[in-house]
Amino acid sequence: MQLASYALPPWVGLAIAVIVSGGAFWKGGREEQIAAGGLILSWLVTIVLRDPNWVGAQKGAFVADTCLLVILLMLALRTKRYWPLAATAFQLLCVLTHIARIVDPGVRAWAYATGQVIWSQWVFFAVGVGTWNRWRGRRRLALAGTPMTAPGAPRR
Repeated sequence: MQLASYALPPWVGLAIAVIVSGGAFWKGGREEQIAAGGLILSWLVTIVLRDPNWVGAQKGAFVADTCLLVILLMLALRTKRYWPLAATAFQLLCVLTHIARIVDPGVRAWAYATGQVIWSQWVFFAVGVGTWNRWRGRRRLALAGTPMTAPGAPRR
């Protein structure tokens, strides 16, 4: 049996990206929407600039993932929410996987690609959890009859 038979079909990653990002744009707050936009942009750049031979590190993906790391880090530093910390940590692991492949070309393409998929899916999971919690918090406030105001806005 080939190792490739253990891989998930490509549509699984696409489905996760669409569901989480769509949910973030629909029910998430500003932080979730920024993260989802960055994730989708990074994902598209990675696909467009992918080296199909997998010789060496994927330089386009490395640049896209580093830019996403900066976006997530800025979110984590500016918000009181906790999910951006987890998303940033997973994205840092994604970038470090690129660096490992650059530093040690002996890292096999299968291990490199698998690491990238795993860490990026955990970033999507963190954004999904943040979106779920934001939606649930807004719903709870609406059911309680509490006016939903922006943080820091004066209450009437």
